[in-house]
Amino acid sequence: MEDIEVDFQVEPTDSQAGIGQPGIGFGVRESVTLKGQISEAERVRLQRAVQYCPVGQALTKGAVEVQDEVRWSSGETALASPAPESLDPFEGLLAAMPAGSVHGRYLLDTKEYDESGAMAHEGEAKVYVTCQNGARTSRWTVLGGHSSPGWVPPPFPLSHSAWAASTAATLGELLPQAGCDATGLSVELAAAEPGQRGGRGESQGNAAQGVVRRRKMLRRISLSGGRGDTPLETVQAALQRDPVSITYQTGGILLQEEVKVKE
Repeated sequence: MEDIEVDFQVEPTDSQAGIGQPGIGFGVRESVTLKGQISEAERVRLQRAVQYCPVGQALTKGAVEVQDEVRWSSGETALASPAPESLDPFEGLLAAMPAGSVHGRYLLDTKEYDESGAMAHEGEAKVYVTCQNGARTSRWTVLGGHSSPGWVPPPFPLSHSAWAASTAATLGELLPQAGCDATGLSVELAAAEPGQRGGRGESQGNAAQGVVRRRKMLRRISLSGGRGDTPLETVQAALQRDPVSITYQTGGILLQEEVKVKE
């Protein structure tokens, strides 16, 4: 393998037209380019790894089980999941997801090997994010991956940070529309079963074999006031509108996927 590049085109979707998972509001067209002398059998195996990488499983196969907890500053606490089946999603307005693109490139020279020659750390990737921000274009550069110094964030914490931000933004938009105070809102995420972590070998093996691993996550939402100020049912209804939460639990984000090989 000489190089790996990944491109995502992120675009708003119209669930009424049957495009994408209903309620998400955006979809992703994915293109992976592999460079090198790769046999057909290797290409098939790599394509399966693309489809079943840990973060990809969370976003495309609904591999995350979410346990929600709501805490009010009054000291009251309540479990918010599962939401009642009779509860309809909140009908308020959310900001539209902007169109954009993501380009990721694997930094081959950042791989690390142990004394026996086995790969100890996969290395890092450099990711460029672009989207329209009002009347101008905004761009960000992110480093992520697995390296021994530890200063580069692994992929899942980056994905979870986007989930926490999406949850906070959704509740921050919808709760005031219901007459609730969202000024003290905060969102925390943690593994619901900390002792059952998978390792690098397990994640790579699952990806290569096409095995979906279910991850259980605890999402704790803190609010000002008491339960009477922001009813639990209002929070539950608003959470059903959160785009990343819908994706984590049901998948459906992929509009198109292709894996290309260049020699």
